[in-house]
Amino acid sequence: MSLLRHRMGRPSALLLVEAALSLLVTSSAFVAVLPPASASAAVGGRADLYTMLDDSESNILSCSSNSTHCGWIDDGQNSVSITTMDEARLELFNYLSNNLMPYDVPIAQTLGYMPDNHNVHQIHVNEDGDKLSISRILSEDQHTTNTTIRAVDGLSDGIVNQTIYYSLQAKEIFPWTDIIPKSIYMEYVVPYAVVNEPRTDHRPLLFHALRDILKSYERRPNVEYHTIIAPEIKSSIVGMTNIEQTPSLLREQMKAAVKLINTHLWSIFGRRSNSDNNYPIAFKAGLTPRIYDPLSVIAYGHSSCTGLAILFIAALRSVGIPSRLAGTPAWNNDPEHGNHSWLEVYIPGDKVDGGGGEWIFLEPTPGIAEGREDTSTADDLDRNACDRWFCNAEHFDGKTQVFVTRYTKQREVDTMGSYFRMAWSDVDGDTGVPGEDRSDYYTRICGQCPH
Repeated sequence: MSLLRHRMGRPSALLLVEAALSLLVTSSAFVAVLPPASASAAVGGRADLYTMLDDSESNILSCSSNSTHCGWIDDGQNSVSITTMDEARLELFNYLSNNLMPYDVPIAQTLGYMPDNHNVHQIHVNEDGDKLSISRILSEDQHTTNTTIRAVDGLSDGIVNQTIYYSLQAKEIFPWTDIIPKSIYMEYVVPYAVVNEPRTDHRPLLFHALRDILKSYERRPNVEYHTIIAPEIKSSIVGMTNIEQTPSLLREQMKAAVKLINTHLWSIFGRRSNSDNNYPIAFKAGLTPRIYDPLSVIAYGHSSCTGLAILFIAALRSVGIPSRLAGTPAWNNDPEHGNHSWLEVYIPGDKVDGGGGEWIFLEPTPGIAEGREDTSTADDLDRNACDRWFCNAEHFDGKTQVFVTRYTKQREVDTMGSYFRMAWSDVDGDTGVPGEDRSDYYTRICGQCPH
């Protein structure tokens, strides 16, 4: 895997460089060279502009993805990096396989994983330049212990490959992905599952359906995009046809996209009658765990809070917006009081290392019919927390526990919140979904709200 990395330093005189990457790849070393300013910038039909600082080091201030390269903000390292899309595809595949949930182990090959794939270091595309599934590469080129894995019709293009492909499509198309730290994108955009719901190939369906309502936010072809990490230097960038974007602008775009999706998702996948009436996806209690994966919710046209939240999360992830499930297995720690699920969305901060970002919670707003989509109706990330029906001192009396989902495996499973409690599963016994305890946060925020 080749890597371009430059440390952020103190701002000084600006030098505009059209960057083309000369990638030097070895099997174990990560090396890349930045060519001189005179080098050609043509990459995959669209070049990215990297704004450099004339300092003792070459410091990148902006980083965006295109059809051949993927830009990342490196967590906690005050730096950005560039990889080829092929390298990014393999990295995402390795992340998913290394953090496989226990429910997926028996069906790993069906999902698109292959045995002993952790030692694979290279990935290729076919002669026509089309995407080539990692599983197919493994099946055609790699030998496992005592076994040669052969491509099987269907299995070589499993859910895993589709998920990775569309995760990187979102990086290429939507500018807000430029400011999402790499670890956040890996854990809260790339995974194909949220909890133990049935595994379905929902991402292509959601991605293509939502592109229509998000067209105005897409990168335009043949235009230079660069996300300016230091807004104070923005006015100094002149002389080229480009679009300059600051983190604050992209954050607002993310928030607007979340509200648009919460407004239109339910009618886009609503059920049509013979009279052409549209019946949007609606809330119906008591359906978890019978109807709670995205495709089942779409097929039936209804679900309870968990299924609606999982569909909303899947929709956001399909367009590169990090999100996760939140919920309590029992209000006031009493199962007789019921349970509830909602979601949180990650909005990045100002700093290049991802510092200052925050998780904001909201609820799905199902039941909005086609032709009656009013954005003032749908819940959004700027709404006062106390305006949500459950965010009050009655529900958060210091006894209610709230957990959020993760995907990265935790080293130890204990009673301190390292797994997600599922009310529909054995609360004390099923530790298969990594999680985090957010009880203190919700008690602090909602405990002060009147009921």
